[in-house]
Amino acid sequence: MEILDTILENASQPLYAVTLLIALIKYPKYYTTPLKYFPILLMYTFLNELLGYFTKNYEVFHISIFSAFVKHNVFIYNIYNIVFFSYFFYVYWSYIENKKYRNYILLATIFYLIASFINPFFQNFKLESQVYSYLAGAFAILICIILFFMEHRQSSKKLDYRFTGIKWISIGLLIFYLGYAPIKASRFYNYTYQLNEYVHVRRIHLSLIVLMYISFIIGFLRMKRKFWI
Repeated sequence: MEILDTILENASQPLYAVTLLIALIKYPKYYTTPLKYFPILLMYTFLNELLGYFTKNYEVFHISIFSAFVKHNVFIYNIYNIVFFSYFFYVYWSYIENKKYRNYILLATIFYLIASFINPFFQNFKLESQVYSYLAGAFAILICIILFFMEHRQSSKKLDYRFTGIKWISIGLLIFYLGYAPIKASRFYNYTYQLNEYVHVRRIHLSLIVLMYISFIIGFLRMKRKFWI
């Protein structure tokens, strides 16, 4: 288990970098699709994780503009989550053609934004993870993914070259949020009631990240050079 833990703990950063590299190499194959901004999000993710790691482990990198920040780096993750969820709401709204489904996505987006606005009244945005808005975002993303596959459930032909990338990205997101949303909720519960977290929860969390990014990589590798219509 120690070897597995070591691999999982150190796999995330290289995996982010590899995914970004492949996404940039394959960019000519999807630059006319709604995924055209995805490499920017991947780069933001990679830099955000680096910043989070350094601010947590090295005092010289502490963000001094927040006097109470010192051992807390959740502020940058709270901002990241807003950008991440908002981007994917835009992506799914762009890919889905069914007007009723698009309205559902719009409602899910509004639901998330309201949760994001209200959450800071219950949890300090600078010092605490915004659990309620995160869970709202995870729920909304899952709704978007379900609607995407529902739109294409009757014909596999519709999942043609235009949808190869988003299909595998959706699979990765589906795996991650179905697994991590309960973990996020349980961690909040454990923190609230001062309970210890089971060791295997961390392993599951890191494994979900690996599976998600492997799905991203598969999606990019399977893309063919076609233009968005």
